[in-house]
Amino acid sequence: MPAASFGQRQPATLRGVALLVILSVFVSGCAGTGFWRASGINYPVSVTWNDTGWCVPWRLKRALRKVSQRFGPVLVHSTHRWPMENRRKGGKPKSYHLRCKATDFSVKGDPPGVLQYLISLPEVGGYSRYPQGFYHIDTGPRRTW
Repeated sequence: MPAASFGQRQPATLRGVALLVILSVFVSGCAGTGFWRASGINYPVSVTWNDTGWCVPWRLKRALRKVSQRFGPVLVHSTHRWPMENRRKGGKPKSYHLRCKATDFSVKGDPPGVLQYLISLPEVGGYSRYPQGFYHIDTGPRRTW
């Protein structure tokens, strides 16, 4: 079978595979580069993962990208925790970190307004800011502590 020349139709399976690869990047929430626009502020999206990011739900990844777009670079410190690690860090026995449904992160320069912005995001359930400057978000019911 001769190779397809320029302008000829490609086999449907090749197009299908290419489409699946492209869609999987966006659906998984891993498409974290580019520019987002909100409220006239336009930072390049920068989310750096110092912990596993593959298991974090897309809605939290989306919230992190929105925070980065509005306030600057985001550094994720904690996502999934094993039970022993959770106890060592003082986590609650039913912490959303145990199911990889929570992230702790910081924003470069600790700009004001991040917590209020997190409250406004529909992707965020639980939220808090710790004295060390870290923020916590999870997929649970809307609450703070």
